[in-house]
Amino acid sequence: MRVLRLHGPMDLRMHDEPIPTPAADEVLVRIKSVGICASDLHYYREGRIGSTVVTSPIVLGHEASGVVESVGTEVTDLKPGDHVALEPAKPCLKCEWCLKGHYNVCPGIPFFGTPPVDGCLRDYITWPARLCLKVGESLTFDEAAMLEPLAIGLYACDLAAPNPDDVVAILGAGGIGLSVLQAVRTAGVKRVIVSEPVEARRLAALKLGATQVTTPTTAEQDIAKFTNGRGADIVIECTGEDDAVRQTARIARVLGKILIVGIPSSDTYPFDASDARRKQLTAIFVRRSNKTTERAAELVAQGKMDAAVLATHRFPLEKTAEAMELAFSKSDGVIRAIVVVSE
Repeated sequence: MRVLRLHGPMDLRMHDEPIPTPAADEVLVRIKSVGICASDLHYYREGRIGSTVVTSPIVLGHEASGVVESVGTEVTDLKPGDHVALEPAKPCLKCEWCLKGHYNVCPGIPFFGTPPVDGCLRDYITWPARLCLKVGESLTFDEAAMLEPLAIGLYACDLAAPNPDDVVAILGAGGIGLSVLQAVRTAGVKRVIVSEPVEARRLAALKLGATQVTTPTTAEQDIAKFTNGRGADIVIECTGEDDAVRQTARIARVLGKILIVGIPSSDTYPFDASDARRKQLTAIFVRRSNKTTERAAELVAQGKMDAAVLATHRFPLEKTAEAMELAFSKSDGVIRAIVVVSE
């Protein structure tokens, strides 16, 4: 089978490797669609995210969908031909945090495309059946792959716990920011302000329910004007950029909440201590998603969330480098570049 491995920054090489055999509790999945996430871009361009470094050739890609090809002897709830979305993290189910239901913070949790765990930019993968969500065939494979960012948006919204009358500001309108936007609108929030430098993404935010949009250079002044100087009740950062993290405390109201979803290139988050302390802000750091993928699938099936809007561009596996570069450039209206491993 074809396996695309990253050997170092911007060094992708195709390999021919054996098709794996599923263990008793696993299924063999033929990969169909894989979304290119910001974390994939960090590994592709820099070979690292903070202290996590690519030290041996690795397969990237964690936003994935596919078709079940075969099942292990203990698998009873999936069968060949089923369409599935893959949960990219494999919690141990035994630690203190897993036993309390906080699967996303399981220490050392294996995660697709994060060293040393191979991801999904390959023809086939074996994965525990419990982490393969069967989806209806009314969803395209691109949409099924986008359930992962939508699940992150729902989880961030759950942690934010907004009231309908809260003013929510979202910094960044990429795949995650637009997922958060849809989640908070689904939760009944009436006013959502989105800050985004790319015009096509601002327009996408408006179509998905943003009440006002602005740009990073004018966000602080605009949000102060939009809220009569009070500030946003909740600010959700979805870019991973230092300047956006700094803005969260400046934009939030006194006793407001800030949520950090974006992943930075370095291993630090820079806050203005004076704003954060004087306003006595509550800061919440969002770790991927937790128990929200199935809900994302249901909301998409019900027409309450839009997965297709995220999947804007498609590339074959052999042109993954082009997909990475387009995603990095944020040009041509791209939100998520999709690598189509098989049609």
